[in-house]
Amino acid sequence: MTRAETRSHSASGSQAEQAAATFLQARGYHVLERNFRCRGGEIDVIALDGGTLVFIEVKLRRTLQRGAPIEAVTALKQARIARAAQAYLAFCGRVFPRIRFDVISVMRTAARTEITHFKAAFPPAR
Repeated sequence: MTRAETRSHSASGSQAEQAAATFLQARGYHVLERNFRCRGGEIDVIALDGGTLVFIEVKLRRTLQRGAPIEAVTALKQARIARAAQAYLAFCGRVFPRIRFDVISVMRTAARTEITHFKAAFPPAR
C-alpha cells in the first residue's frame, strides 16, 4: 500500500469510527474513549450502556468481496481487543459490574452507509 493509500484508508477508518460513535450516542450510549491504544492493542470506541462498559470494534467495508465486516473480527483480533480492554480497566482504575464486547459494521457504498450493531459479538476472555 502506498503512503497515499494508507492515509486514505486511515481517514476512512476514522470516518467510520466517528459514524459509529454518533450512532451510539443517538442510542443513549456515553462515549468515554475513542482509539484507546496500549501495548496489547487498540480499542476503537469505549462507551457506557447504562451500567455496562462496552468495548467496541468498528469495521468498515466498501464491498463484500473480502467478507462481511464482522467476519474480520477473528479470534486473534478478539484476543487483542480483550488484552487492550484489560489494560484499559487497569488504566482507569474503576470497577464495572458488567463489560461487553460489541462490533459495529459499517458498509459504505457510493449510494449509502449502513451501520449494523452486533451487541455481545464475542465473550470476554477468560
